[in-house]
Amino acid sequence: MMTTANFDFVEFLKIGREVRAALGPEAVLLANTGDFGREGAEALHQAGFHGIYHALRLREGKVTLIKPETRLRTIQAAKEEGLVIATCVEPVGPEHSVEELTEMTLLTRDMAPVFSGAARRIPIPGTVLAQEGIVSEANMALILAVVRLGVGYAVPLNCTHEPNGMGVLAGASILWAEEGSNPRDVREQTSRGYSVEGCQTVLREAHWKVAEGPSPAVLRMI
Repeated sequence: MMTTANFDFVEFLKIGREVRAALGPEAVLLANTGDFGREGAEALHQAGFHGIYHALRLREGKVTLIKPETRLRTIQAAKEEGLVIATCVEPVGPEHSVEELTEMTLLTRDMAPVFSGAARRIPIPGTVLAQEGIVSEANMALILAVVRLGVGYAVPLNCTHEPNGMGVLAGASILWAEEGSNPRDVREQTSRGYSVEGCQTVLREAHWKVAEGPSPAVLRMI
């Protein structure tokens, strides 16, 4: 479940409990929301979440108003509560150096996440970062492959977003279907996000075997 960072946390927990009840106990549920402390991590656990997606973004604290320490404290609070961590090297732009990408890759590895990966930035038109441009899917595939090698097989899964065939060929074993609003889109119902069937098609075209049901890799870490 993904929200914007300023979404009301109590409301998020309420919706999370409703989603958990609808999905049943066997489904894996991850929270992708704003920063929180140990009490927030405990509340997420009690609401039925198995883990969180949280990232220390590239150049956090320089191009954002969030301190890197805040991101890392949230991740530590979740780990102490027994929640699994999912993360990614993101949002990648043309301006990021090899050194920056390497440092972030090693940081994600050290988080011992259930999955890492890499995702490019889709900037908001007219903003300062939009002037930097967008990394091509071909270049992102190279970065994604290096991240896969860098984190090693201690991290069982590798993801990229948005779904694309070159990323899957480069080692992405997870793609994300999206429903509803999307921070990279101006439509109430996003046209950027793929459906579940669309993601499955991309994976099958790259000769991946598509798994059904709850993720065994995540369940082993819970």
